[in-house]
Amino acid sequence: MPLTGELEHLPIVDVIQLIHSTRKSGTLNVYSRKGEAQLVFNDGYIVSANHSSEKLKIGRILLEGQIIGQEDLDKALNIQKQAGDDRKPLIATLLENCGLSKDAAFKALETLIEMTVVEMIGWTRGLFTLDVDKVEISDSYRYLPKQLQDVTMNTQMVLLDALRIFDEKVHAGEIQISDEPLIENPLEQLEDVGEPEQEEESDTEEILVSENLLGLADLDKIERKKPYIFKGLESFGPADIHHQVIEDTLPEIPGEGKERLVKFLSGITTTYLRSDDSATAGSKAQAVIIYTCDKFLQHAMITVCKKEGVLVFVTADRRDLDNLIERTLLKYLEPILVFGSPVEDTEGFSQSEIVETRSLKTEQYPQISIIQLVSSLDFSFSLQSLNDGTRAVLPVPYFSEREETFTEDMINFLNTFQVYIHNCFNEDRRQQFAKVRNSLSGLRLLRKAPDISLLVLQFISELFDRTLTLIVDKNEVIAERSIGIIAAKGQGAAAPMKVRIPIRKESIFAEMIDSGESFFGKPTDSTFADLIYTEIGAPTDATILLLPLKSNDRVITITYADFGHQRAKQIPLDFLEFFVGQAGLAMENALFRRQLDYPNQTEGLH
Repeated sequence: MPLTGELEHLPIVDVIQLIHSTRKSGTLNVYSRKGEAQLVFNDGYIVSANHSSEKLKIGRILLEGQIIGQEDLDKALNIQKQAGDDRKPLIATLLENCGLSKDAAFKALETLIEMTVVEMIGWTRGLFTLDVDKVEISDSYRYLPKQLQDVTMNTQMVLLDALRIFDEKVHAGEIQISDEPLIENPLEQLEDVGEPEQEEESDTEEILVSENLLGLADLDKIERKKPYIFKGLESFGPADIHHQVIEDTLPEIPGEGKERLVKFLSGITTTYLRSDDSATAGSKAQAVIIYTCDKFLQHAMITVCKKEGVLVFVTADRRDLDNLIERTLLKYLEPILVFGSPVEDTEGFSQSEIVETRSLKTEQYPQISIIQLVSSLDFSFSLQSLNDGTRAVLPVPYFSEREETFTEDMINFLNTFQVYIHNCFNEDRRQQFAKVRNSLSGLRLLRKAPDISLLVLQFISELFDRTLTLIVDKNEVIAERSIGIIAAKGQGAAAPMKVRIPIRKESIFAEMIDSGESFFGKPTDSTFADLIYTEIGAPTDATILLLPLKSNDRVITITYADFGHQRAKQIPLDFLEFFVGQAGLAMENALFRRQLDYPNQTEGLH
């Protein structure tokens, strides 16, 4: 029998991750006041997606990506029109008649499936039904080439990208997170609804996806599903999920122990969206990747990580590890890799195989941390793991080893794991990495040079009391916007100072413009005492930062920073240099676009 639940109690991110982790096949239908959507799974992987909205089309995706031209799109639409009821989906028509490559078509399908998930993440209220083992892939697949009939997307990769895109759109104001009206007894009220409510028109267009956009169905034949299917279905909430997983994975423990575990997991269950409308998982630069074949630990550790607001991914397939690690690093996430305890009779999880895989990942990705789970009785493997450079070794209880105290031991382990993960991701270095990642997300959205310059100033000001942007001219630097100098730091960036400071020969500025290298320390250059501090005042501690921003191999700005009236402290100079390097690339793109738009003008940073 299909199961149903409410998005208020079980967000769509958790539902999708649950289906993946349990390797379910079936059709997930989601109903919200904002629309209706469907995801189809095969062994936990997404193979199809439909959406009721018609605001986006595959043609627009292909046009915006400059994969096809307007002429090709018009030709395909005309062929569809002439074919009448026998027309094929747009993407199949483009493949057959307009030279669209199979790789481009597959990428378009991937993009639109991803956008479906992005849209659904923002649905805070609504209902879902999961028809397990009922796979309703559109018949339109028969029109597509064989290479496209088997669209199989790694669910965890889709979630990783969708959460990143969702965060960026929230940051850019393209998606507003707000609670939808609460419906009392939603199952009863939806039972008699014929057509979903039409939303009022707004100036801000939401990102929605229709099933035709995916090339999986005929837009003119979209049939609105009525929610009458909810009648008589079993309600399915977080406690039900915990109970089911425990029944399936720990059948041998007594009923009282099972109930204690359900109560514990239900007590720490959290949602993707907090009550303050801020995103949890995905809003930080942190991720946990768990490699274990223990289904209960997979589920329990996912629950713990979500409680900490940390993105978490699980796999029992060694081939998935590299993909997950590389995708998290690519998205500026810093992962912790957790290895499960050895299981000698399971392929890929013998002690020797875990040691081999762990050593390989340490060599491939020296920047990531590794945690090893072990049996509390396996003393020698614990020592070997620490000797191999593992960050931590955590003992895990097993029912076969400690039957009488298993439930209490497991709860203690999960509590300890939560505290350890919390401490790991709240270390100064990781907090700084999180700031870099979040600022890089904002940097990708900027298109104008002044905005990029301001973001650099704001980013550096998080570590210093006073910051100032200096624009490099021919023989001088020009004091532009500042934070903490003209006005209090809390008031943000002040208006440009426009003070001109000459660049003396053999000064730090001259050397920096020539070399492009940053400076952190106490300058002996008289430029500061003679020219700069007469304008802004001298800091208590003489330690300063000078950070150049280069565009087209030329230093165009230098950010000055000091600690004001505070004592100097250590700073993550490598992070600052990396971020400013990325800002330089963004600046090059902005200036290039400006040159294309206004070939006879140049753009300053004022």
